[in-house]
Amino acid sequence: MKTILHFSIPVMLLLVGSILNANNVLGHTFSGDESASFLAGVAMAKLELKLAADQAVSNATNAKEHADHLTEHITANDTKEIKERNPRLAADLDNTLKDFVNVIDSESPAESEVKDKASNITDILSEVVSARIDKEQLDNVTVKALVVNDLVGEGLEHYGSALGMAEEGHDENESNSTASEHTESENNETVSIVNEADYQSAQAAVSRAIELYNEIKPTGDSNSSQLADSLNLLKSKIDSKSHFDEIDKTVDEKVSPLLNDIFKLNLAEEEGHSEGEDHGQEEDHGEEQSTSENDTPETNSD
Repeated sequence: MKTILHFSIPVMLLLVGSILNANNVLGHTFSGDESASFLAGVAMAKLELKLAADQAVSNATNAKEHADHLTEHITANDTKEIKERNPRLAADLDNTLKDFVNVIDSESPAESEVKDKASNITDILSEVVSARIDKEQLDNVTVKALVVNDLVGEGLEHYGSALGMAEEGHDENESNSTASEHTESENNETVSIVNEADYQSAQAAVSRAIELYNEIKPTGDSNSSQLADSLNLLKSKIDSKSHFDEIDKTVDEKVSPLLNDIFKLNLAEEEGHSEGEDHGQEEDHGEEQSTSENDTPETNSD
């Protein structure tokens, strides 16, 4: 009996150590910023997926561009982290994305096949989110507010691309004039869209940002209605093809400050769109958020 006990205890300790080590790898807890960035990427991937599927037959050029955008939002690092938690899921996602792109790139994609593959990807992305993000993060208001911010940034970036503007610094040599170059009367004029797919992505991103904000809109906050109005104004200006600087100003002076004030996001202020950074969203969203706390703003139950 003593021999068995002496043998069993070391073995048990070894097994416990192995389990703890496995949990350190597979149970990595992502920060609120990491979760928000990933969720925003998944949201954009779903939007691009729908846009590609809807136009696969009617507009092959737009569909192919949306399919390319889709794959850009699921990065190699994302796939690596998904694989750490669920290798099968990571493989399924990779395979279905490749299959979808191949169908879109074919000369005569069948609408039924496109819809089926798009549905499969949507299901897998939902499963990926459950595997990749803890429920506490999924339900956290601050994380969702950061996703709203990221989606607004995506909308602004795609709108600039739709106008043919260079990413870095929104190149002042582009044909679209800046605020200092056109008069008040010119502010009411519309701009020419040179990339329809990017324009559609911009509209979709801002629309999704509005939907998500409505889910977390605080009650009893005097600024909450102002933010809702500002987001709707942003969408209206994009829909009416306003000059980029008008859209940019709406984000700078209305949307971002109100997001900061309501949800305490500590977003770093943007300076002149330098270094080609996305508007209103630093890579780490400024200071890291303590999103695991319970003192998040009260939200509507709708």
